[in-house]
Amino acid sequence: MSDGGVVGKTGALVFYRGILKDPLIDEGKKVWEMTGKAAADKRQLLEAYCSLTASVLERLEALRWRWTGDGWQAVVLELILSDENLFSIKAEGLRGGGPARDLVSLAGRDLELLEPLARLGCSRLKEAVAIRTGLPEDCLPDWNLTSIREEKAEPRGLRAQVYSAFLGKTPWRENLGLLARFYGKVGAGQLSGYYAFRWRRPEGENSGLLVPVKNRDLITFDQLHGYDREQEMVIENTRQFLADLPANNVLLYGSRGTGKSSTVKALLNQFGPEGLRLVEITKLDLDSLPQLLEKLQSRGLRFIIFIDDLSFGEQDVQYAALKAVLEGGVGAAPSNVLIYATSNRRHFLPERFSDRPGLENEEVRTGDTLQEKLSLADRFGMTVTFLSPDQKGYLAIVEKLTEQRGIAMDREELRRRALDWELHQNVRSPRTARQFVDQLQGKLGLEQLD
Repeated sequence: MSDGGVVGKTGALVFYRGILKDPLIDEGKKVWEMTGKAAADKRQLLEAYCSLTASVLERLEALRWRWTGDGWQAVVLELILSDENLFSIKAEGLRGGGPARDLVSLAGRDLELLEPLARLGCSRLKEAVAIRTGLPEDCLPDWNLTSIREEKAEPRGLRAQVYSAFLGKTPWRENLGLLARFYGKVGAGQLSGYYAFRWRRPEGENSGLLVPVKNRDLITFDQLHGYDREQEMVIENTRQFLADLPANNVLLYGSRGTGKSSTVKALLNQFGPEGLRLVEITKLDLDSLPQLLEKLQSRGLRFIIFIDDLSFGEQDVQYAALKAVLEGGVGAAPSNVLIYATSNRRHFLPERFSDRPGLENEEVRTGDTLQEKLSLADRFGMTVTFLSPDQKGYLAIVEKLTEQRGIAMDREELRRRALDWELHQNVRSPRTARQFVDQLQGKLGLEQLD
């Protein structure tokens, strides 16, 4: 079969037809088709090839993982891994189990059609362009640049197995079981490439979109000090959730800067490889929470909906949607979704003295709130409290952070500086400790430069 025939046969794809809509694949197909036309304009062909090379280089630069062989094959493979179609979604839902035999048969057929397209690498295209244009092959640019490939991270886990199998010589149909396991464990579509997402609702729309967070916070639990018991409670609940065991929605409550949000981010970095995904939603978008739940319930992975710094004013009505979900009624969250929220307020809503007959309209900062306002917080199955550290705890966090960063300083001098920093910041928290260590490390670095 000619190379042009290989390109033409991709029109018979069933599940993976979406790949043909990718601009780079479309551009590559057009260049290959031009090489098959004897009457093709030589200048136009050369320009089209150089444009394609630039596009492939941009796509390879955007890839996160190191590949072997031709970069074009890696591009096609990543499109397969990130494609959302009937087969990939079904395989994701089975979480590593085998899809139905008829689905497997059709998916295998698609892979047989895609494999020849993926193996149309740069060297074959350069040869075809050189024949049509009369130019030497070594005058044509090449997209397989070592500098781009070597700066990538090595793929890990199932992705490493998939890369090895699909970028090697094994016929792609034989790798179908491995591909199904990848979808089941890592996810299909955007879920396979990212751990964290934001729920964004376009203005005027009722529903929203999952927008991937491309540079998420990579903080880990060994960077968080002073709250081992609180963190272990959240970790254990999340492990239960991932194991399909009963687990609770969680409210992380406490003073600002105590590591509530960082605890949730560290959870994602620890359990993301096990199929956990995080979707952050703002208070303003809570009325679209039912639409988000509907989007997530058909997926095979496990999701934490994260609401950071949750609080409501007296006129806010968004809490009603959240309350309905937490109550476990008709609009309850599906079994693959939990809600984790952080708040500086134990009960989210301010209570005012005017809520009590005969009292002034001032916010009450202590005591229980009225029953109606209490009800939302009560519906979180687990509340984990992060209290501000005392002076001893604050200094212990400072010492652990400086030890981790390799900062050598007399202990008494370190403690004196840390307490002075706390005094000027007027707050004592793990965040204050980290900010002090950042400032100290920067200052010592400048002194070394001088």
